[in-house]
Amino acid sequence: MTAWDELLDEFRKLGGTADNIRLGQGEFGRGLFPVDATKPIAIRIPDNLLVNQDDMVLIDGVPRVGPNVRIGERERSWLDRYQQEFAWPDGAEHISKMMNMAAALPPELRQSLSTKYGCGRWFEEPTDALVLDLFLTARSINYGDRLVVMPIVEMANHGAGSSYDLDNGVGLRGSFAGEILATYSASDSYEFFCSWGFAIQCPVAFSLGLTGKIDSLPLTIEREFDGDMSSERSWIPQLRKTPEGIRLPFLLIGNRNFPRLPKGIFYPLMRSGGYRGFIESFDLIHHVNQLHFVNLLLELDGIEVPIAKTVRTMALYQLRAMSFCWGVREI
Repeated sequence: MTAWDELLDEFRKLGGTADNIRLGQGEFGRGLFPVDATKPIAIRIPDNLLVNQDDMVLIDGVPRVGPNVRIGERERSWLDRYQQEFAWPDGAEHISKMMNMAAALPPELRQSLSTKYGCGRWFEEPTDALVLDLFLTARSINYGDRLVVMPIVEMANHGAGSSYDLDNGVGLRGSFAGEILATYSASDSYEFFCSWGFAIQCPVAFSLGLTGKIDSLPLTIEREFDGDMSSERSWIPQLRKTPEGIRLPFLLIGNRNFPRLPKGIFYPLMRSGGYRGFIESFDLIHHVNQLHFVNLLLELDGIEVPIAKTVRTMALYQLRAMSFCWGVREI
């Protein structure tokens, strides 16, 4: 019996489900594959193996369940072994590779990418705490009111596959002819790079976080994506009135499949918030976003470090998705 088989055997004894899955190498590196592609796969992490992200600590250079977490000894032992033997070696190597590439950039450019352009924490000075945070954030999911680390499931690479199953644990189910893929997020190319460090073409674009005024009334746009973001209704943000003005958790500004939808969402939201002059305001928001990524491309011009090429690709993908915005179809 291999170490992987032993791990899954103990996982099942602790209440987990791991049917028809194996480790393998594919187009995206290490990933999960069905043992028998003619049969469905099923993975479920039970509640007793779901630990809050904030409760994980670095001990002897490896992520472990924190000493104050109330959890069974078998569960703790299994989670620590999973991190040490399977998750951390591959994950830490990826993060180190990203940060080494970032370190090859001029310091001024690194600072600009980190702060001015908000391209994630890849360009900060590496510390043990930062590497751990990047590692865990990429492997965590909102489960109820908790942000939990998801063992095994996190090994599934991103693609047009299954959505995460959050009913009674965290899992994946479905039938796969080849590699088992999971849809990490339905947000945009910018979010994918900031969170996972790769460039992928997405059909939608959301606005940068912005603060300004429309007709003298304050408006704040953020980038907070909670839950599924893959349907028309999920693209309508909840408008919230605060003492500082009106806040939108996110704003759709481009949609390849429904190009008339961005303005169709923004206009009625602004009417309900008591704003006037919002038609030109949307155009200004769109322009500010375009200018942000055009300027990013200009700063990276001629920089041939691999991570710079990835950021350029991300920016082009974001601009492409943004370009699908014309007309109005209010919903």
